[in-house]
Amino acid sequence: MTGANQVLLTVLLTLTSVLVVFLIVVCVKLINTTDRMNIILDDVEKKLKSVNGVFTAIDTVSDAVSSVGEAVVGKALSLVDRVFKKEK
Repeated sequence: MTGANQVLLTVLLTLTSVLVVFLIVVCVKLINTTDRMNIILDDVEKKLKSVNGVFTAIDTVSDAVSSVGEAVVGKALSLVDRVFKKEK
């Protein structure tokens, strides 16, 4: 019985050692992957900052066009309103 216990203990310790080595390898690979992802995200953030000015300019132009459009529509409506008030 003692011999069987020794064999089982040896197998268990061997498997535990293999598991620990496997987990260490996986952790190292995860750390490397995380570092690469951080580099990629930093690059994307830098590129977005360079394009942000273009989007700000487009937003400003869009607001200006919208304001002009609203003014033109307002004048056209007031003109139409005047025409119909004269007929009454």
